[in-house]
Amino acid sequence: MFDNKKQISLDVVVIGGGPAGISACLELSRAPALKIAILETDSELGGIPRACHIYFGMRDRKRLYNGPTYAQELNRLIQKSGVEIHTQAHVLNIHAGNPGELHRIDVASPQGFESFESRFVILATGCFESSRSHRLIPGTRPSGIFTVRTLQEIANVGHRKPGKCALIIESEIVSLSSVITLKRAGMSIAGIVEEDSKLKTYPFPARLISLFYSFPIYKGTSVKTILGDKRVEAVELIRKEDQKVFQVECDTVVITGKFRPDSALINNTPIERDPSTLGPLVDMDLMTSVPNIFAAGNVLRGADIHDLCALEGKKAARSILKRLKYTEPEKNECISIRAKSPIRYVVPQKIVPGRIRSHFFSWLYPEYSIQVEQTLHSPVLEAWSGNERIWKKSFWRLIARNRYTLPVEKFDWNRVDKKKGITLKLQNKSSVSEFVHT
Repeated sequence: MFDNKKQISLDVVVIGGGPAGISACLELSRAPALKIAILETDSELGGIPRACHIYFGMRDRKRLYNGPTYAQELNRLIQKSGVEIHTQAHVLNIHAGNPGELHRIDVASPQGFESFESRFVILATGCFESSRSHRLIPGTRPSGIFTVRTLQEIANVGHRKPGKCALIIESEIVSLSSVITLKRAGMSIAGIVEEDSKLKTYPFPARLISLFYSFPIYKGTSVKTILGDKRVEAVELIRKEDQKVFQVECDTVVITGKFRPDSALINNTPIERDPSTLGPLVDMDLMTSVPNIFAAGNVLRGADIHDLCALEGKKAARSILKRLKYTEPEKNECISIRAKSPIRYVVPQKIVPGRIRSHFFSWLYPEYSIQVEQTLHSPVLEAWSGNERIWKKSFWRLIARNRYTLPVEKFDWNRVDKKKGITLKLQNKSSVSEFVHT
């Protein structure tokens, strides 16, 4: 099938046309001699912001845009950059070259089969929401069940009304965005359902928006079954506290959150995965375990704020420009850092202590970060190397699936066992046994 495919030689191939991928290309285009291509599955560049109404661009573009305008601005900039743009380009395989060899990317597009050979690759494929089947939600298979991405495309791009009354599953920040999308489409809200006892977003704005739009938030409640024949008619819920079963009438169900990295392209490659996120594992330069293959944005962790993803795209590009400038890359010994549940991830997962720099605005531009699986009150975050605790910090609260800065410059690096690396653990002041994992 690939015998007659077209061969294309490049310096850098960027896979993914969202904020991270486009920002990487714009940074790389500052070196005019580089041959750069961006590969995007969709027919347009811009990624998820194309269908979003919320605001974008604060940290990366230094001004606020709505989603479509932000995507249009990125498109305008990349069209002027000289980067080769390939839309409707479906990447089939990544063949990682040995050290000193080129990497090969096989692509199917309306032009046929093409093979791109490149010294550098940036993975910026983003993330996707866990579907109903992945969450094992039982019930019939009626119409009216959407993910947020589908909802946004129907309501914000197609300007159609998805239904009359919607129940939203999960309480991440994207759930509140879904409320706004649904209300703009002229729908009513039956409620938000969260299986944990605490919300996965900041409680005050969630309560405020629920009061403003007059809908309930069902905490500590899970979906028992979805009811309906041709169209959703109701959802049967079960309250965990007393096992009470009750129904909420609605004709639409929006399944939100639980984002996962879109990292299928690293299957059958030597690229090492993070066991928690299942995305690629990276070092401080955002380089994967395969030399000259980098990763940036939500492919590293699941959903996060777009402008931080864009800044990571720039960082990956700068790392490539640095490697081009210095033909002999620095040989530094990395120390591995990993996280234990209920910490969902730590990025990057490899650190060189001598390269750590503290930043006054690290909370605004977090270089080293973690995220927790559920909202925790009064937790203590600790870093251990073997039997040595090298750092700890108490928090009033950690909100689930929000990025928090990890101040690695405060670790006692003199006590770190380089072979054992570092393990991050969480414990709760009031219930240590619930959160300590040894």
